[in-house]
Amino acid sequence: MKTLYFGALGIRIHCENLSVITNLTNSSGHIMTMFRLPHKLFIFFIIPILFITGCSKIIAPGVPAFESRYAKKVARPVPGKDFKLIPISSHVIATQKRYTSKSIRRTGRRAGIGGYQYRIGPQDILTITVWDHPELTIPAGEFRSPTAAGHKVGEDGFFFFPYAGRVKAAGRTTEQIRKDLEQRLAKFITKPQVGVAIAAYRSQQAYVSGEVGKPGVLPINDIPLTIRDAIAKAGGLSEKASDYALLTHHKQKINIDLDKLFRGGDNTQNYVLRGGDSLYIAEKNGADKIFVMGEVKKAGSIPFSRFGLSLAEALSDANGINEEKANPTGIFVVRQENPNDKKPTVYQLQMTAVHSMLLAEQFALRPRDIVYVTAAPVTRWNRVISQLLPSFTVISASKNIAN
Repeated sequence: MKTLYFGALGIRIHCENLSVITNLTNSSGHIMTMFRLPHKLFIFFIIPILFITGCSKIIAPGVPAFESRYAKKVARPVPGKDFKLIPISSHVIATQKRYTSKSIRRTGRRAGIGGYQYRIGPQDILTITVWDHPELTIPAGEFRSPTAAGHKVGEDGFFFFPYAGRVKAAGRTTEQIRKDLEQRLAKFITKPQVGVAIAAYRSQQAYVSGEVGKPGVLPINDIPLTIRDAIAKAGGLSEKASDYALLTHHKQKINIDLDKLFRGGDNTQNYVLRGGDSLYIAEKNGADKIFVMGEVKKAGSIPFSRFGLSLAEALSDANGINEEKANPTGIFVVRQENPNDKKPTVYQLQMTAVHSMLLAEQFALRPRDIVYVTAAPVTRWNRVISQLLPSFTVISASKNIAN
């Protein structure tokens, strides 16, 4: 007697003389005899049906194809050799490195608002007061605003003041201009006391563009304008904004990690904008997605949020796992940890543990991760049966006709 094996779930066909007994072996090793057929009916009905159902293809989602003796020779993936298997635990999450976009790199420019001073430029208007000498102070009056009564800085960076002549203002602070005027007026006035203030800020602007609510021009004044302030004044980030921005200062280009800035509170990313600076908020890369497959209610791709995405969030976006069909020990995350890695890293979550959902919430995913929920053994068994039942019906009808 010869025994033929079909499939990974234990489908056996025993050939004995002129009859064929088809047995199905369940996961417990018990053999269930399904039917007995004459040898001729086996040749004319079972073999064609096996080819029709696709012996070389998968007969059901997640179920291996009918295997031949040659297919068994193909080496199956072995943990440690073909891939690295890591169970998800609190220790793994504690040592997990947060994903950082490849476009982010360190720069030499310092951030922060410490020591910020506004530098006067062309078109700015100054208000100058010489105490006890009203003849040198232009009165504002009821119908004259401080802007109209002030001293306008010319395109060459100079302005004119009585007895002092042409005074350079561009690139200087109000304190530097005040000291310069006192030295010049000391030749004509005993111990002059001079006050200098900026009546209108007109010389400097910063530009915010890209994925913000209201792209446009923001004026620079004596109050430091940081990246966080600029984005807020521009209407905030749009839904399409990525997790990084590009700051251009003169010819220097600086990449800003917005996730560190807003979510992590990292003020080293919160640069102060200067006159002529350009801040561009990049659009989210369409390739940054998470793929959820297997026994979930809604398989597909999920956009990767600039604020990160946890394993629990990915499963929730897929409408959760199919509790009736999913294997609670078979939730995997397939990832390429480094671009040069030849072997993928597979993280496994055991949903049978009490704290497993907390681990799923804390486990951070990365763009292009694959989340796969395997089917329970009984689910794979039921799928094989559901695929074979139509064939058994045809065979049974054929047997009746033969009789």
